[in-house]
Amino acid sequence: MNSDFIRLKHLEGELKLSQMNKNVGCSITSKELVFFKPHLTYHLFLHDIVSMVPVNQEAIPVPFRKNSANQRPFFDSQTYKLVAKWARVVSRSGIVEKENMEFIVPISSKMLSYISQYSGLVLIR
Repeated sequence: MNSDFIRLKHLEGELKLSQMNKNVGCSITSKELVFFKPHLTYHLFLHDIVSMVPVNQEAIPVPFRKNSANQRPFFDSQTYKLVAKWARVVSRSGIVEKENMEFIVPISSKMLSYISQYSGLVLIR
């Protein structure tokens, strides 16, 4: 685990999956979802997730660094826009609770299966 990631001491529920690389990470328990970036951690409860929609990376107005030939993409992931009605942002300066947050994050198929299993979200086709 990257030493710049801020670890949370207590998580509710049973840890189901944790995936990390040197730049980003994601952990899920039976009740919570945590996203890690260096010096910043986003913590939310699964029941606070309002929606998850697949996003085409070309439609995202943020520049992405291309992977070099020897780097793998983040855990066979698809990019999703995740909307949560409440989240906690943990930084070196402290903890801030925010409402109505949107995340655009890469989520692996394995992580996605746990999110759907424990969040109560229903697939709409």
